[in-house]
Amino acid sequence: MATATYVSKRDPAVKAGFAIFMAVAIAAIGYIMMTVGSSPTVKGASFLWLPAALQLAAGIWLGPVYGTLAAGLGAYAAGILAYGGWGITDIIQNPIAGGFANALLPWLLFKAMRIDATLGTDKPGDVLKGAVRMVILAVLVVAAGLINMALKLPNPWGYVVPLVILAVGAFVLLRGVKIERRHFIPAIVVAVVACLVSAFIGAIGATVGGKPFGAALIDPGVGWFAGDTVSAILGLFLLPLYTSRLRDAGIAE
Repeated sequence: MATATYVSKRDPAVKAGFAIFMAVAIAAIGYIMMTVGSSPTVKGASFLWLPAALQLAAGIWLGPVYGTLAAGLGAYAAGILAYGGWGITDIIQNPIAGGFANALLPWLLFKAMRIDATLGTDKPGDVLKGAVRMVILAVLVVAAGLINMALKLPNPWGYVVPLVILAVGAFVLLRGVKIERRHFIPAIVVAVVACLVSAFIGAIGATVGGKPFGAALIDPGVGWFAGDTVSAILGLFLLPLYTSRLRDAGIAE
């Protein structure tokens, strides 16, 4: 038993294998999101980037090297699969935005702010209800986005409905979730900041691709930020559910 525990905590192949798994999951889900929910004016820019949940979790669990590589390369692979995107614009929007902003930056901020990845709960089952509610919230925001597509509201008004659904839904659905505020509230701040930086990098990528920077801040910037934020907050609920188990397996930091 002692030997098995030692090997699981020391063998880097365990962590590398999990990083590959996360990268593949990010690529697969990202491919679907880029194909179904991409911006009509910026190729491959998804308005609801569900892989942001896995990218944030990968950064926190796997650290600055494995986490950044899994998040960045997974997003890059998704772009290549979805629309053959491998150029400089795609590198900026996928490995850089996805790896640096969505994974490495949360890891750095968690360390700087001393946020425990378990979010202060000793009972992972206590937050399962919160995770289910976040899935419901994500579905509602996706539905609001589809309504916008049908109504064809002009930018930036097209984002009002999803943002209102996000604000009201979060208030109604997430009340009473048993997570320690000392860790959860700063973690939400981290998620929002990371998504803001990611959206800004995405706008830069669109500018490199030929779009005026001011227009790129609106499209894809605003939608990128909103979609990433919903998904990243969902990713926060993955942390207390699995961090302790992954630490025991020698995977999570």
